[in-house]
Amino acid sequence: MWVSKEERILLEAKMKHYGYKTIAKYVRDAVIYENVTYVDLKGKQEIYDAYSENTKQIKAIAKEIRHISKYATQISSDEIKSIYNSMGTILKKQKEMINLIEKKLDLEVYQKVQDNKNASY
Repeated sequence: MWVSKEERILLEAKMKHYGYKTIAKYVRDAVIYENVTYVDLKGKQEIYDAYSENTKQIKAIAKEIRHISKYATQISSDEIKSIYNSMGTILKKQKEMINLIEKKLDLEVYQKVQDNKNASY
């Protein structure tokens, strides 16, 4: 198949956009099999936000532990409570993230698209 420079650039851009590694595979799926699918996973930003919040909690715990290990000769009950509360918050956030992923992402469709691409290489 002969294409101009501009057409080749467009093919390469589309190939990458749809997750293909070769132009030939993309062209076969698009032209012969009409099997090109692009899945934009909705809810990505909510997942990123939840992950970011979780990371903040982890950093807070790490800071508290460093402080305690460096300066405290005895750990007060308030400090222990604070550490346990922070750890509980992290576990809660992790569970929320798992639920959010299951609720927001259509992984079945994504997996089907990936399986189709991998089977054809």
